[in-house]
Amino acid sequence: MIKNALLSLKKNIGKTILLFVIIVVITNLVIADLSIQSATKKSMDQIRSSLGNDVTLSVDFRNMIKNRKPSEAVSNETSLTTTMADSLKDLKYVKNYNYQISTSANSNSISAVETASDNSNNQPEQASNQVDFTISANTTMKYLDSFTNNNYKLTKGRLLTTKDQNTNNCVIETNLASDNDLSVGDTFTITTTVNDETITQELTIVGIYEIQSTNEIGSAHFNNPVNTIYTDLSIGQTLTGSSENITSAIYYLDDPENAEAFVELAKKKSDIDFDTFSLDANNRLYQQNASSLESMQSFAKMFVWIVVIAGSAILCLILALTIRNRYYEIGVLLSLGQSKVKIIAQQLIEVGLIAVVAFVISLGTGQLTSHYMGNMLESSSSSNVMQMGQKGDQPNDNQNQSDSNQQKNNTQTKENFLGNMMQGPSNQELDVSITGENVIQLAGVTAAICIVSIAVPAAYVLRLTPRQILSRKEG
Repeated sequence: MIKNALLSLKKNIGKTILLFVIIVVITNLVIADLSIQSATKKSMDQIRSSLGNDVTLSVDFRNMIKNRKPSEAVSNETSLTTTMADSLKDLKYVKNYNYQISTSANSNSISAVETASDNSNNQPEQASNQVDFTISANTTMKYLDSFTNNNYKLTKGRLLTTKDQNTNNCVIETNLASDNDLSVGDTFTITTTVNDETITQELTIVGIYEIQSTNEIGSAHFNNPVNTIYTDLSIGQTLTGSSENITSAIYYLDDPENAEAFVELAKKKSDIDFDTFSLDANNRLYQQNASSLESMQSFAKMFVWIVVIAGSAILCLILALTIRNRYYEIGVLLSLGQSKVKIIAQQLIEVGLIAVVAFVISLGTGQLTSHYMGNMLESSSSSNVMQMGQKGDQPNDNQNQSDSNQQKNNTQTKENFLGNMMQGPSNQELDVSITGENVIQLAGVTAAICIVSIAVPAAYVLRLTPRQILSRKEG
């Protein structure tokens, strides 16, 4: 059969070249689409891992204002408690969590870092009465955005973890440390007033960090992140005079895609009043930017099916016309007792030999096609991606200034990542390189096209008897 197939290909050189060109075009388009699908999936995973996977539980002051009666004051007594937060920490999708308390304090033993704005003549008189330090009390510092996105870098010691629970350990900024000649192991005290009672708390430095982003620095005193002191949650509870109340609870999920599912599950499983409290799924930026890649991936999938169906139809038509010209040959072979299976097998071998050569060539030319199509799709979507990335997430009105700075810094990091990822060849472009999985998929698609394109016309012809076939010889 192989010998007869080779002779047939040589004899019908025009048909052979035509089939070769068509299969090369089909395989190039298929490999390009498959590689684009892989590239978009990889990029979506990259965006997903870079944008974070946290959901924040906090008091929803905006909703409280919206639902209040006319002229009714919004209660300042509403507080999130650890009991409420604990009801969600063991739910499905939650990998880790962090409880936060944001408060402020002064100190008689150290001085805050001053900036130019502190000495400005335009500062209001009450500025002199502001407290010096922001206290950020956490269950753990391991997952804080500013540290995970490298805007803040630990230079000495360590960050606080759950092992620091109920200790007086703290982490401070390097400028605050140098201005007060402090180092790891040193202690200092902070003070605050709760219910007209002065509370003094001693802290021991276990870590010193440095702010890498210069646009973070500039506000006055406690609004300046260099004057932020990180402590264990218990310190925040001491300084606020409550062992239950917290500012917010952040839940880190196994995948940002599960954010909405987690929110829905939390509303079903907990007794939290979500008219008063909100679960903010911070995956909005991921959803906005991933939508462009999802559209690209959907287009690639649809295009593969179009190529496969159209390619199979074209090959079927060509092979049907070819078989019509071989009625006499097929009729004679059947009359001589050759089985229909062998006749179909020879047709498959002929097309298969052409497909193998086209397949090998497409592995090289397909890379060029992939880059061309990838750049075309990327250029059409990059402007939308970058535009949405620049919008970012706006801080909630009920967050304090420290949280707003951290959110702003995190948003800028996300914008920079998205902008760099979707800009042309000089940066990180869509990786449309052909993978081993793509090669296997291409082989399967090519084989399927060949089988379908042979089986359909062959089945039509071979259902006839040898006499019927010979009576139709040469059309």
